[in-house]
Amino acid sequence: MLFLSICLFVTVAPRCTRAQQSTPTTSPSVAADAQIKVRVDALLPRLLAQPRKLLTLEGQTSYPTDASFSPDGLRVITGSDDKTARLWDADSNSQTYGTLLRTLQGHTESVCAASFSRDGRRVLTGSVDNTARLWDADPNSKTYGKLLITLQGHTEWVYAASFSPDGRRVLTGSRDNTARLWDADPRSKTYGQQLRTLQGHTLPVLVALFSPDGRRMLTASNDSTARLWDADSQSATFGQELPRIDVGKRTVLAASMSPDGRWLLTAPGDNTARLWDADPNSKTHGKPLRTLQGHTGWIRAASFSPDGRWMLTGADDGTARLWDADSRSAAFGSEIARIDAGQPITAAAFSVDGRRVVLGAGAWDPDPAKSRGEVQIWHVAE
Repeated sequence: MLFLSICLFVTVAPRCTRAQQSTPTTSPSVAADAQIKVRVDALLPRLLAQPRKLLTLEGQTSYPTDASFSPDGLRVITGSDDKTARLWDADSNSQTYGTLLRTLQGHTESVCAASFSRDGRRVLTGSVDNTARLWDADPNSKTYGKLLITLQGHTEWVYAASFSPDGRRVLTGSRDNTARLWDADPRSKTYGQQLRTLQGHTLPVLVALFSPDGRRMLTASNDSTARLWDADSQSATFGQELPRIDVGKRTVLAASMSPDGRWLLTAPGDNTARLWDADPNSKTHGKPLRTLQGHTGWIRAASFSPDGRWMLTGADDGTARLWDADSRSAAFGSEIARIDAGQPITAAAFSVDGRRVVLGAGAWDPDPAKSRGEVQIWHVAE
C-alpha cells in the first residue's frame, strides 16, 4: 500500500545617437529600478549551507502521510495512518511550540491528504474511507477542530485533495481513476456538491491540485500521464482536458506547479524528479527541462518554494534535497542543500516565507501497531 501524501524585467533602450554613444549615461528610471531590485533581492531568503533541525513534533507516532504549514506559518497540519489529521503549534514564540493543538477525528480509515485553505481557517482531508472532509481550523471559532462537511461520491480511496486558491472549490483524486471538483463555498446553494468529474485517467489518480492562478487543474496518475484541465467556470471548456504532459511509462507519485504556473515538477516513480514546461503558450509545452538526479531511493514528495527559486524533494533514502529552480542560474537543476531526516520521507513542504521545511518521515507496515513515524521542522534559509 502506498500513501502519498505539492517577473522578468526587460529594459528596451532607444536607438543611440552618435553623441550618446560617445558619452553613455544611465537613465534615472533604470538606475532606480536596479536599486530597487538589489534591495528586494537582499530581502529574499538565502539557503543555509547546512540546514538545521528545529524540532520534532511531540506526539506523532504513526506513519505520516502528509504535512504542510498554515499560510501564516504558525501551525502545521499532518495526515496519518492512524485515521486522524492533526494540528500542531509551529510558532517558535509560543509557549506551546511543537505541541499538538487539535486532533481531527472522524475518518474511519487512514488519512492520505491534509492541507490548509489559503486563509488558514479550514483544513481539507482525503482518506482511504472514500471521502474528503472539510474541518474548522479557525482558532477563534467555537467549532475549532470540528467537522464541517463530508464530500461523498468517490467509490475508492481518496489519495489527493486540495483547495482552489480562493478556497471556494476542492479538487480530489481517487483510486477510482477519477478526479472530482466540489463546491466548497459555505455561502453557495450547492455547498458540498460535486461540480465536475474529470474522467480520462485509466489508473488511480495520485495527484490533484490547482494551478496557482486557479484557472487550471493538474492530475497525475499511475497511467503515466500528468493532465491539465480547464478550471475556469466561465469557460465553455470548463472541466475539460487540456493538452496533457506525457511523463513516460512511470507512475507519478508526487507533483507540483511553480508559483507562476510555467513549470511542472514530477516524481515519476524512481530516484529522480523531472521538471517540465507547463506553459500552454510555450512552444516547448510538455517538454522536459531538467532531470534532478542524486537520490538513491524513490521520491515521494516534490514541491516548489513559494518564490519559485528552489525545488524540494523527499525520498525513501531518508533525505530531503533542495534544488536550484532559477533558469537564469548556472546551477539550474542542481542540488544545493541536503537534509538527513534519518527515516524514509513521506511528505515535504516549505513554509510560506520559504525559510522552513516540514517533513513527514517513517516506515509503513501492514500492521498499524508496527507503523512508525515522526514530523520534523527544519530551518533552511535566512
